[in-house]
Amino acid sequence: MPTASNYWLRSGFFTLLEKGTGLVFSLGTAMLLLRMLNKETFAAWGIFTIIGYFVEMGRSGLIQNGLVRALAIHKNDRAAYSAISTASFALNLAFSLLSNVLLWGCAHWIATQYQAPQLSVLLPVYFITNFILSPYTHCSFVQQANFEFRGVFWGTFFYRGALFAWIAVCWLCGYTIDLQQLALAMLTGGLLGAVATWYFARPFLSFSFKIDFKWVKELLGYGKYVLGTNLSTMFYKNIDKLSLGYLLGPAAFAVYDAAGKVTQMVEAPSFSIAAVVFPKSAERMALEGAKGIRALYEQSVAAILAIILPFLLAVLVFAEPIIRIFAGDQYADSADVLRLTAFFGLFMPFAVQFGTVLDSTGKPGLNFVCTLFTALLNWGLSFLFVRQFGLFGAAYATLAGYTVSFVVMQYFLYKYFKINALHAFFYIPGFYKKIWIMLKGMRNEG
Repeated sequence: MPTASNYWLRSGFFTLLEKGTGLVFSLGTAMLLLRMLNKETFAAWGIFTIIGYFVEMGRSGLIQNGLVRALAIHKNDRAAYSAISTASFALNLAFSLLSNVLLWGCAHWIATQYQAPQLSVLLPVYFITNFILSPYTHCSFVQQANFEFRGVFWGTFFYRGALFAWIAVCWLCGYTIDLQQLALAMLTGGLLGAVATWYFARPFLSFSFKIDFKWVKELLGYGKYVLGTNLSTMFYKNIDKLSLGYLLGPAAFAVYDAAGKVTQMVEAPSFSIAAVVFPKSAERMALEGAKGIRALYEQSVAAILAIILPFLLAVLVFAEPIIRIFAGDQYADSADVLRLTAFFGLFMPFAVQFGTVLDSTGKPGLNFVCTLFTALLNWGLSFLFVRQFGLFGAAYATLAGYTVSFVVMQYFLYKYFKINALHAFFYIPGFYKKIWIMLKGMRNEG
């Protein structure tokens, strides 16, 4: 039987590998498409991918945490385990159906408002992909509940990798690429990912012959706040781009999104460390109370900031060559926007760990309210600032919204846990010192 340390090493390795692989494929896809598509077509693809991320984050929020928690608790009760699994899969299919109906009803309006008629060929293909994501995600969530992460990695590898592979082939061979091909490549990746997750999930799959609506209601009750939080998070992270596309057109969207793709790299350490902190945060609260939560929050934020700060400095100094390498010469005017959007990363660790602390200590409702407040604030500021300052107004609005939200979040952290977020900066030198000592030790051993 594997030891606890082996479990954490193994699960942590595959979790980080899965997140890293998804990030590499996403950034590689963006780098090639920025060179292969004109700004208007790239903007249409960008809006399409935002729609897809909204659906994926909504599904994850509604289903994932509730299913993983319930299956883990009832792992030894096969009847309950099967009933939970069946109820969750039914919810998953219903979510695909309802989201498809909603997208179908809004498709013409979205295409018209964002001057993206190409959505008419993308969304019908995505409707099929959306249904395939039901078994794909169900098998992934079931594996997580049973502490198996290999299939989650391979699912992401195929789902994100198939799209990147097709684009790379077209780039290397000089083929002309159109958006429907991209949607079909994503569909193919979803099919391959679903097979991969099913293969590894087989030992843990169990279903009942009928749907137990008591479990449907319980899973819905648990997931509604996380659903709202996830959708609000997606909204406030993308409202600047959406406002630009709506007010200034697809070319402005594309220029701003080119800078945004670079700053996405900041999120990887934030969410990776959050995945590790979540269970530890719940454990610290149970064993040590607010004092343990305070130390964990400050040290985890410091670790993320220590990773982000060198990146921020490099972007401020080398924005022009970074944009040329990442997006090509046609997006050279994104460099100054990149300098502004890079500062978003300073707020990300505080916001992510705020959500982690509140969710793990039984306050998901407060996390949802604060996230929704940030989304609505950014929405209002974006429309005001974009009209006033144009392209740069979107970045100004997001920075202003993040600043206000930071103050609100720190108020609640101090109220409930006596956390002073600024103390995190005091831990940063110690983090660098530990890294230096570790590297010296490795050099001496070598």
